[in-house]
Amino acid sequence: MIQRRSVLGMLAGGAGLLASRAWASARPPRIGVVGAGIVGASIACHLAEAGAQVTVFDRTGPAAGATRNSFAWINAFVADANYRDLRLRSLLAYHDLDRRLGLGIVWGGYLNWANDAAHAGQVRSNAGQLAGSPFPVQWLNAAQIAALSPHLAPGPVEAAIYSAIDGHLDPLGVTQRFLAAARGHGAQLRYPCELTGIDFRHGRLTGVATKQGFVALDRLVVAAGVDTPRLLALCGFTLRLRHAPGILAHSKPVPELTRIIYDGPGELSFKQMADGRIVGTDSPEPPDLPVHAGIRAQPMDFPDSALRYLHGNRILAKIMTLLPDARGAELEWLSLGFRPMPMDDLPVVGSVPGVAGVHVAVTHSGVTLAPILGRYVTAELLDGTRLPALERYRPERFSPIEPRSSAA
Repeated sequence: MIQRRSVLGMLAGGAGLLASRAWASARPPRIGVVGAGIVGASIACHLAEAGAQVTVFDRTGPAAGATRNSFAWINAFVADANYRDLRLRSLLAYHDLDRRLGLGIVWGGYLNWANDAAHAGQVRSNAGQLAGSPFPVQWLNAAQIAALSPHLAPGPVEAAIYSAIDGHLDPLGVTQRFLAAARGHGAQLRYPCELTGIDFRHGRLTGVATKQGFVALDRLVVAAGVDTPRLLALCGFTLRLRHAPGILAHSKPVPELTRIIYDGPGELSFKQMADGRIVGTDSPEPPDLPVHAGIRAQPMDFPDSALRYLHGNRILAKIMTLLPDARGAELEWLSLGFRPMPMDDLPVVGSVPGVAGVHVAVTHSGVTLAPILGRYVTAELLDGTRLPALERYRPERFSPIEPRSSAA
């Protein structure tokens, strides 16, 4: 009888999958994970570590979508206390994974400040999001900022906060670590490999059709980012995501100046990666200009490389006014990504109602939530649980299922 480690033990905050018990059947379940972004990779890693027979499918390759183009800030800044606590549990889980898998997370904290009274209210609002949690922010004055971040030139400081628990990571590198760990526990990685159908017989999942052939499965997790609605439609379930493009300027590497994530005036957010690259943006979305009309309406690329370089150099120039010792850093590329944003901005996680054997995990904050979703989805799939921690995030809050025909 094949043994596996209990997935429930880790939910109490332990270092992983601890106690042992037998599978209910003679073989471990065959579980497919669609999506090799950071969320799918974490789920695959946790499932494989727990002893499941895992196959990962991706139409392109690891972190090829939203993950690669993420700012990759690990944080708990949300106004909703329940969602904040879920994110805090994921931050704690990251520390365990960082130690075990060598993820290379930069735990440098987060600095947010305003130059004038008109924008200080937003800093106070951000501070309030962690108030009452075990990790409230620290209020800083200009001298304290200078001591904390000597390379920063913040200008006038009307209000400033520092969150010591925040971190950032290389989204591609961490995704590859998760996938390598999954493969080390026997997972199969199939990419490029596009799903074309999900097969059911007598109302039960039997497997998936791909462009490379049929793969028999007992359960399926759809964690495919912006492609999730298309895949769930194959099961007769409707899920809408909000279109959410985002741009990031990436410099060539420069000597280490900081480990902090910065959120400054004019919506300017930036950080320095562990490899020396400066990464940042000055807007949540591409500016509302006629040349961006197509991008702001649907997933598509910039019309030409000149526009990419224009935006990238403009963003880097703004960053260098605040981080002057980075002046001269050259633009390497400007990324354009499309975030999987649920309509209510909350994660969509759990079994798809009325579709036996299919789960979903899609969220905008995929980098922050990847560890805890890996743990919780593994618990629900392998132990047959329905965790209270995920009740607010179930997919049934959005859409009834549509009639779906299945094989006789």
